[in-house]
Amino acid sequence: MNLKKIISVLIAAVLALSTMCITALAVDPYPTYNYDAWQNALPSQAGYEVIQTVTYRDIGLERVRDPSSEFYISDNENVNFSDMKDFFISPKGEMYIVDTGNNRIIKLSLDFELLAVYKNFPGSTSKHTIVDDQGNEIEVDADELKSPYGIFVDENDIMYIADRDNQRIVKCAAETPTSARIIQEYYKPETALYESQSFYCTKVLVDAAKNIYVICPAVNKGAIMFSDSGSFIGYYGANRVEVTAEVIRNKLWRKIASEEQIASLTKSTPVEYANFDIDDEGFVYTVTEVANASTDAVKRMNPAGYNILEKTADNNEFGDLVAVNYNGTTYATRLTDIAVSDDHFINILDYTSGRIFQYDERCNLLLIFGFDQEEQRGGFSNPNAIETWGDEIYVLDGRNNDITVFGMTEFGSYVHQAIKLHNQGLYEEAYEIWQEVLKRDGAYYMGLVGVTKALYNQDDYKGAMKYAKLAFEADEYDRAFEANRQEGLRDNFTLYVIVIIILVIIYFVIKYLQRKGKIPQRLIATGVGKAAEACKNAAITVVGKIKKGGNGK
Repeated sequence: MNLKKIISVLIAAVLALSTMCITALAVDPYPTYNYDAWQNALPSQAGYEVIQTVTYRDIGLERVRDPSSEFYISDNENVNFSDMKDFFISPKGEMYIVDTGNNRIIKLSLDFELLAVYKNFPGSTSKHTIVDDQGNEIEVDADELKSPYGIFVDENDIMYIADRDNQRIVKCAAETPTSARIIQEYYKPETALYESQSFYCTKVLVDAAKNIYVICPAVNKGAIMFSDSGSFIGYYGANRVEVTAEVIRNKLWRKIASEEQIASLTKSTPVEYANFDIDDEGFVYTVTEVANASTDAVKRMNPAGYNILEKTADNNEFGDLVAVNYNGTTYATRLTDIAVSDDHFINILDYTSGRIFQYDERCNLLLIFGFDQEEQRGGFSNPNAIETWGDEIYVLDGRNNDITVFGMTEFGSYVHQAIKLHNQGLYEEAYEIWQEVLKRDGAYYMGLVGVTKALYNQDDYKGAMKYAKLAFEADEYDRAFEANRQEGLRDNFTLYVIVIIILVIIYFVIKYLQRKGKIPQRLIATGVGKAAEACKNAAITVVGKIKKGGNGK
């Protein structure tokens, strides 16, 4: 009886431990994938994993209703997030959230401690007139935000806010934990170059010279630029027109059509940006939120507004290479935001799938992570913005009203270490790290390429050929093959010379004996003559191979 009880207890303990293990494995890590050289999606290791999801409860936002709190605004102030559109991590490592539905800016530490809730914005010095969607003129005198959409914060904690429905950019500085005084406002440019009636600004950023870049969905000439003083400078880096069959047809037709026919043609216009970011070197990165857009979907622009990313990218494809099926409906990639880390890793947020696609500065796809609302943990419903700080990546969801924090896994750390060395040309130094990557994902494309280059630099050409073949890298395979052939010729040159001399001697001896009649005619007819010819042809062949550098591929 005691034995039965002991066995029962042991079985129950084993089952309990099994359940705990299954539970742990069920949530972490989540399933991920990557693409091979043939653009096939293959299962891969997770480069990042969810480490935290933050809501209004976690930051104590209910204090906006507490009269004894420094964050008190009113008894009726909303204690939840509402339709958040954007956020920004300042150079000092503080997070500013655009709480659009509540018309306020929330400031947090990266430990998610509440630092400020900016609701009041005094200091507007002038009234201005805006034009609404119906074409009506409305006079605005705003000490509050109205549907803010974007924010940028400089090294001096000066905030630049895209105050969308007030049709202005607000430059302001903190005054109290609940208010920020307006320093300057930027309105619709009063110039013939600006053709739109409205100025519904959605995103803003500022460069080191304090030039201000603004995105307006109604403007497709590029970002609108202002000087710090408020002067309109012009447009910055317009997208090119997507080349389609209709665009080509219209271009040809315009050469022969009448003015009336030309007027009836659809105008070909570039697509406006969805979002942008600026790196520590002053390069502006833009992303275009159009399904299946390949022309200028992602750009890296120099101060003159020229895209220099295409000089390093092998193609213009970013995001998912295949469509996503969700609840019976097929969706294509829709790139909505971009964030460039201090290490120049490019992180692109796909609104459709809720995934983040991470590339290096040469546009090599490194990692894919994140997931849509079908997943149980960390799934996104309305992912609007992405930011980076150190090894962590933050995603803001405007419908779930939360912020998801991703931390780097061991696999992701190995990938980052290896690709940094690889891009510096330190292939041999990266070799061992790439091997660690391939231990965890034997089909990881950049790992195969990295090992190929490392082995080539170590003069292991046969090994380089093996890995190049696995990566389907024809150019690298040809390079390793040629080097291996040349090495074979160098190592066996003396042998080749000896063989040629022997074959030549045999040929002339046979021919001499044949002329002297030393070899009976019957033997000549049955094979000696043929042997002589074979020796001659073999000698000629060997000499030819040496001249050409060895056997062909």
